[in-house]
Amino acid sequence: MSGSVDKIDEELEGKDEKALRKMLHNLSSEVDQEGLIFLINQTRVLIYNRKVEEANRKILEAQVEVTEKKMKKPQRPAAAREVEIVERGEGKHFFIVVNNFRIYFTLDEMRHLVKICHAADDEVDASQRLYNWFKRIRSDFLVDGGIGSPRNPYLADLYRKLISTYRPREDA
Repeated sequence: MSGSVDKIDEELEGKDEKALRKMLHNLSSEVDQEGLIFLINQTRVLIYNRKVEEANRKILEAQVEVTEKKMKKPQRPAAAREVEIVERGEGKHFFIVVNNFRIYFTLDEMRHLVKICHAADDEVDASQRLYNWFKRIRSDFLVDGGIGSPRNPYLADLYRKLISTYRPREDA
């Protein structure tokens, strides 16, 4: 049976759309009501599938276009991974700006951070100590800053900024 179906398919392959429509029209006159209902339903399925494929193609093209635009955008410079320390209220209040978040710190908290950094052996040690302190005392800093480990470059940059800008109090 499949051999005869393949032969029929080969016969139809070379025909243009107009000839195929004429052939379908001629054949439909020999089909009973149940067969016509089946053909109409199948035709609706074919039309629906074509529309879905077209919609999916448009969505895919839009996604590709958006992805290409994102890829063409210039990457943020390395400075985007920097931390900024902003003093307010005559040095009594501080904001550490990290990952576009301004996170408030008291003078006492900043003194703790400065002390941690100056007690560290190096940048790696300081990053670990800072991470541990933030995890215990100010986990909001880690969450808002997107800092998931002591190896995050924000911590090393914070260490460098604190060491170069602040000294621990002698009486603390």
